[in-house]
Amino acid sequence: MKPLKTYLQIGALIICSLAWSGISHGATSVNSNRKVIMVIVSEQRLLALEGYTIVHEFDVVTGRAGKETTHGKYTIFRKHKDYTSKTYDVEMPYTMFFSKDGKAIHGTQWATLRSYVHAYVTESVGSQGCVGMTAEDARTMFEWAPMNTRIVILEEEPDE
Repeated sequence: MKPLKTYLQIGALIICSLAWSGISHGATSVNSNRKVIMVIVSEQRLLALEGYTIVHEFDVVTGRAGKETTHGKYTIFRKHKDYTSKTYDVEMPYTMFFSKDGKAIHGTQWATLRSYVHAYVTESVGSQGCVGMTAEDARTMFEWAPMNTRIVILEEEPDE
């Protein structure tokens, strides 16, 4: 069971993300269904929120040292069920792009082990800046998150 502090921090994250829900990006407005994907880099965790409810929570692997996953607010602007990286020539199932420089949430091999090693052993093990997860978890997110779903990437959960 998670300590109360963690739930309070997650609550703060939800409130912050919902405050952002009124923002629009150019001609594309943010989803009115209030779905938000949060990635907490220090914990190698992804939270999928619908309103005030966490509907999915997954281990992920984020960028290694020198190829960090950039913190900030994004939206999903392109999705591919089957995708192969042109840069790294690797399969990336259930890809959801969120940055113009090619960062995405997608399935990857050994995601759970890489997440653990990145979080607890060394940050030299990680992705090239993407948010990697198991293919099964990536499929769940791919089906759950429509285009323009908000993504918030944080280094760590904010203090209370």
